[in-house]
Amino acid sequence: MPKDNTIESWKDSIESGIRYKEKYGQSKRWKVYRDYGRGIFPGFVGSSEGILPYNLTHEMKAALVPNVYFRNPYVSISPRFKPGFHLNAKIVESIDNWLIQELAVKKAMKTAVIDCYYTDRGILKLGYDSFYNGPAKASLLSKMGNLLNTPLGEFGKKGERVEYDVNVKQGMPWLNRIMPDYIVVPFGIRRLEDCPWIDHIVVRRLEDVKQDKMYVNTDKLEGTHIEMLGRNNPYTDYYSELGKDGDFVEIHEIRDYKRGEIKAFVPGHEKWIRMPEKDSMQLEGLPYVDFTFNEDTEFYWGPSDVQLLEPQQLEINETKTQAMYHRRIALLKFIYEKNSIDPGEVDKLLSEKVGPGIEVTGDPNKVVAILQPHIPQDLTMWTEQIRSEARSLLGHSRQAMGEAPPGRRTKYEMQVVHGGREIRMDERRDIVAGALSKSVRKINQIIFSRWDKEQVAQVVGYDGARYWVAYTGKENQAEYNVKVDVESMTPNTKAMKKQEIVQIIQMLGKNPRANIDYLMKMLLREYEWMDAMQILPEAQETRERPMGQKEFIGQQNKMLSDTGALNERAGRNAEMVGSII
Repeated sequence: MPKDNTIESWKDSIESGIRYKEKYGQSKRWKVYRDYGRGIFPGFVGSSEGILPYNLTHEMKAALVPNVYFRNPYVSISPRFKPGFHLNAKIVESIDNWLIQELAVKKAMKTAVIDCYYTDRGILKLGYDSFYNGPAKASLLSKMGNLLNTPLGEFGKKGERVEYDVNVKQGMPWLNRIMPDYIVVPFGIRRLEDCPWIDHIVVRRLEDVKQDKMYVNTDKLEGTHIEMLGRNNPYTDYYSELGKDGDFVEIHEIRDYKRGEIKAFVPGHEKWIRMPEKDSMQLEGLPYVDFTFNEDTEFYWGPSDVQLLEPQQLEINETKTQAMYHRRIALLKFIYEKNSIDPGEVDKLLSEKVGPGIEVTGDPNKVVAILQPHIPQDLTMWTEQIRSEARSLLGHSRQAMGEAPPGRRTKYEMQVVHGGREIRMDERRDIVAGALSKSVRKINQIIFSRWDKEQVAQVVGYDGARYWVAYTGKENQAEYNVKVDVESMTPNTKAMKKQEIVQIIQMLGKNPRANIDYLMKMLLREYEWMDAMQILPEAQETRERPMGQKEFIGQQNKMLSDTGALNERAGRNAEMVGSII
């Protein structure tokens, strides 16, 4: 921790955190690793004088990412520590799965997985209402009067927009992926959960910073471009070019968990541009979620997949380059005795004409000798050996790379290979699922504390019908278990999963207390071309107006107590769904 709560002390601590990332996370090489994925390699100039690379880095990323991130994320919610909250959990589940789509969580998670591949850290940041400044203060809202319906954090003093992320909306939580390059944690910290503070470095246009109503002491603020961020930074050229488009400011937004504060400063500027104040987003810890694929038991910053693959990447480039040179040498060549062949006859020898007659002076076998070198097979075999090592490092099989294994294999052998690979992939899926679960829990805490006005959600009742339910965040405030459907990332099991769900529905269909609507939604979600909620019939009770949450819970509990009526309604609704699918 800094010695005191001054800008100079915080700068010293942040400098130490940057050195921590550079030394133990190899952050200065992250640009090199990303360049590998882009197909940019040392010595590759795109000409006959360069190398012939084989983009192993991109190949492994293309196999990893689709198997790890959630293509169709879905969470299941159940009550925790509060008996009788199962219907509240159904409402929260409906809200969460709507928010996952509304907040573009899928895209953020996918990009964070790619970050983790290159840097060994995927980092997600959560907030509310405004990306840079958080929810507007009540005092400020009251002063704005007629602008109460305007997302204040998005517009500056002149009424012009100062924030541009369309996924950050007024009165809504948000979740964004943050590049690990712009995150600083204290030196020596191993887990995010142990961090007394975290620094998010933001590069913003000077004019937007000065117009932002949430910032103070900006009158004498000047463009700093890249101050602390730019020292020995491999992206210096990028920032220099960016600076030609106007003045930019490097802002350090500090979430101080020890003091429960948020504050911001600009290096070289003597005053805080956001004075230390209570951080309302510190719910269940800091408003960040992270994950890593290669956990280091000593340091926060560990080796990335690309760092581990780099020796194989460089070796396979050299092997392919040697094969390229051998191929050039191996082109058909011949030598002939001087003055034994007329130049015109040599032209015939080199022409594409089939079966030309070549006239020579003397014995043809002595006049002309053909040279036919070959490409060593060891180079090809060595290339495959390197790819095999790379697959082993990341837990991929040939099948995962879209390749058939050599030779004949029995079904049992293939299942063993697939099972071994799935164990390693399941671990990574579970890591990403854990990050999504943490994110959803934090989002729930935000909406429980912020959504004090009535909202409306579509909830599936015990009878398998859709109900429009009006609720407030505080009505559902509680601790819930959040479970992510990890299997939504494994398309090769979809047919089997459909059969299993149908069998379970058939077995439990006559049990009025079984949560059949959950199973129905899970089944319908396997048909990606349809909206599961739209397939379920709409309840007559809410066609005209939404039902209050208390009224909905009372109606559902009453329905549950009348087994005959519930079975009749559920059976009728199930028949309607069955006729569609």
